[in-house]
Formats: sequence, structure tokens, C-alpha cells
Amino acid sequence: MNKFEKVVYNTVKKFPFLKSFVRDVYQGIMVMVSPPKSKKVTDYNVIEREGFFFGFHDKIPWSYDNSKLLAHRIKNVNSINSEGEIEIGYFHEDLETFEPLGVTSSWNWQQGSMLQWVNSEEIIFNVWDGKGNGARIIDLTGKVIRNLNHPVSVVSNCGQFALSFSFNRLGVGMPGYGYEHVDRGEDVSIQEPEDSGIYLYDYKGDTFKMLFSVKTIANYKREESMDGAYHFLTHTQFSPDSKRFLFLHRWQEGSSKRVNTRLLTSDLEGKDLYLLNSNGMVSHLTWFRGNKILAYASTKKYGDAYTIFTDKSEDVAILNPDEFNSDGHPQFCNNNGLIVSDTYPNRSRMQQLFLLDVAEQEKKVLGSFFSPLKYKEVYRCDLHPRWDRLGNMICFDSVHTGVRSICVMKLKGE
Repeated sequence: MNKFEKVVYNTVKKFPFLKSFVRDVYQGIMVMVSPPKSKKVTDYNVIEREGFFFGFHDKIPWSYDNSKLLAHRIKNVNSINSEGEIEIGYFHEDLETFEPLGVTSSWNWQQGSMLQWVNSEEIIFNVWDGKGNGARIIDLTGKVIRNLNHPVSVVSNCGQFALSFSFNRLGVGMPGYGYEHVDRGEDVSIQEPEDSGIYLYDYKGDTFKMLFSVKTIANYKREESMDGAYHFLTHTQFSPDSKRFLFLHRWQEGSSKRVNTRLLTSDLEGKDLYLLNSNGMVSHLTWFRGNKILAYASTKKYGDAYTIFTDKSEDVAILNPDEFNSDGHPQFCNNNGLIVSDTYPNRSRMQQLFLLDVAEQEKKVLGSFFSPLKYKEVYRCDLHPRWDRLGNMICFDSVHTGVRSICVMKLKGE
């Protein structure tokens, strides 16, 4: 964002509907006046598979041996609704052949079906069983290994644990992140429920247990703005050693629909809670280098910035605000020590993909990709970049071809 855009953004960011309106009008005018010369600008080889996508930026779609790439296949590439069934499966190493393994109606455009690897031979994704949203573990032939009675959000690096929360409540608090079907029996109108929260799944014991409820978190170091608000928990991520996890506590204020956010961490017993010192806004984030968390967030000291938190510590630092001044979707690669991230569409509707060296605070732009105007709000297509297991390739979703596509970029010299 330039200085003018930053001023406007800071003026309207507290008013979601106004912010969206101003952004759409501004970008629409700029694209008509000065359309981008190219819809794909990069020096790297990019493989595109139209009609496929993966989903969120916090998961690695490649198998442990790097030979298979998980993906969702869209039945109607022109659909703007996340309704009906989509296929789940994987591409072979050549990225030419897709192996369909099943279907699901528990999905959305931003996070897919939470499709991910459990181990080298099994994958998991969320499904609707006719009564509620749950999860299904299958092998690489599509054979069902287990059906779980809760949907999952993330699997730990060690493969033993998974976390779950209410996607029904998430769909209320953040439209576009829930699923087509809502579980019967869950009253999503309750502002601070005691029977909904974060659950831990233990693969070895095949058991779920609630770690804490939404109400418990709402009452943990409570703030005045939480009174009368709609609360929900989301965006869980395990720490690299699988011993702790982070999550976002969000609450939607009355008629304004303004969403406030806190970043917290916990151990796997739901104890040893820690509230990081953000200030009302935390969007997208990644663990890196053990106990560090990089998030686009607001703090009292620095305002909105790419912020480095240290788990169970008051310490905060930020990246160079002149270079890293807008929200994105970061993912850390332990193999090369680099973070890949992206930007939302700029005034010309171009989305930037870049590498970030936190230690050196260096940014290397990998490319820019056009997003047509129709891809906005819940139908938008964020790049959501994701590393392969070796740190040699990046997978991202894009609509620069005119159709939602899964893309793979092979980095030079790797």
C-alpha cells in the first residue's frame, strides 16, 4: 500500500462493509484506467492446473516423500457458491495425473475441506455424514480407515494429534469459512457457549476431548468489548514440536459486525494458556524457529505490522514497515529457513508472491498474478502459498488464468 491507500485503509478498517465498498470501487476504477500489462509476471516456471485448488496456507499439500500433491477438484469451475460436492485426491509427481479418492460437501473456497496428510499413507478431510460435520481418514486407494464425529482443523507434525472447533460458529462469525450443512443440535446463536470449544483428537486412542470452551476463553482476561458480543475460536496451529498450539479468539461486536481478535497459545491439556500481547487485530500467522510466531497483527507499540511474537513472552518485534506493510499468508519452511507469503490484490488487482528472510529482513519477489474483479469477498482466491517438504517448490492457488487453479512454482537454483 502507498501512503494514500494506508491513510484510507486506517480510516475505514473498523467498518467492514464500508472498507469492502471503498476497496471494490477503487480497484474497479484503477483496473479500467490502467489495466495490468500481463496477468502473470514472473521469471520462474509455473505449472497451472485449472479447475483445482488446495485451500489454506497453514498446511503442506505434498506427501512426506514429496511425490504426491493433495488437491480439490471443482465440478463447476464457474460456480461462486461453496455448495454441493467437490472431489479430493492427489496429483502424481509429474503433476499431470490426478487420482480422485473421494468427495465431500464440507468445504469452502478459503480453506477447502481441511485436506491434509496424517502420515505417509493416510490423509484426512472434513465430510458431512448426513447429521453433522465430521472428518474422514482414508488411505491412498480411497479406503476408509476411520470416520470421526468432529471436523478437524489441523494435524500435528508428529501425526498423533489433531485439533477441532465449531465450523458452524465460524461460519456465523466469518461468513465464507463455514460449511454448506450445519450440524443438527448445535445452537449457534449462543454468544458464549459452554458446550462448544477446541477439541483435541488422539489418533492412537481414537478419542476426542474438549480442552476448553468458548465461554472459558471469553472469560480469560476478559475485555469490556466482549460483553454482548458473538464469540468463536479459529485458526489453530500446532507448534513445530507438537507440544503446544496457537489459536485465535474472535468476537463480533453487535450491529457493527466489527471483529476483534486475540492470539493465545496452550499446551495439549488445554492448560498453561498464554495471551500474546496483540491489540485487537491478528490475521494470518505461522510458527517459525521453534517458539516464534510471525503474524500480521496490531500491537499498542507498533500498530499494524508483520509482528514477531515469542510464545509465553511479552517480547514483540516487527519487520521493516516500509517493506512489509500489508497483510498476507505466511508459511515457514524449516528446511531452508525462509518464509513464503503473499499480498491481497493491489490497486491493479495484482497479487504478489514473495520470499522473506526474517533474520536479514530481506524480501525477494517471486511474481505477481492478476485476480479478476469477480473474485472477491467469500469467492476470492488468495494465493495462500505453501512450501514443499524440501523447500524447492511452492504451491499456490490463483485465478490469473481466468479460472481457479492450483499452481506449482519451481524455484531456480534449488
